[in-house]
Amino acid sequence: MRILPFLAAASAALVSTVGIAQSPAEQRFTRGGRTYVYTTAAREDGRTLIVGREINTNARFRLLVKGDQVSGYSNGVPVRFRAEAPAAPATMAASN
Repeated sequence: MRILPFLAAASAALVSTVGIAQSPAEQRFTRGGRTYVYTTAAREDGRTLIVGREINTNARFRLLVKGDQVSGYSNGVPVRFRAEAPAAPATMAASN
């Protein structure tokens, strides 16, 4: 169950990639000293599939994302939660 807090905290990062062109290439990030790898795929029904694992423990997750709703499995345990909204990117004023 220790991957569940990660999923809730990292959902903003994962959801923010939904609008980006999806690639079958494995992506990687580290949070809290743990490294995760995952792939994303757009589905015909408008959902995004995220499949990955934690490197050290090999704990796997499979999530379906639609809007801010996330459901799926984490290390064999069903999960369902609302994704945090991604933070708005900071914009810098151009100086003349």
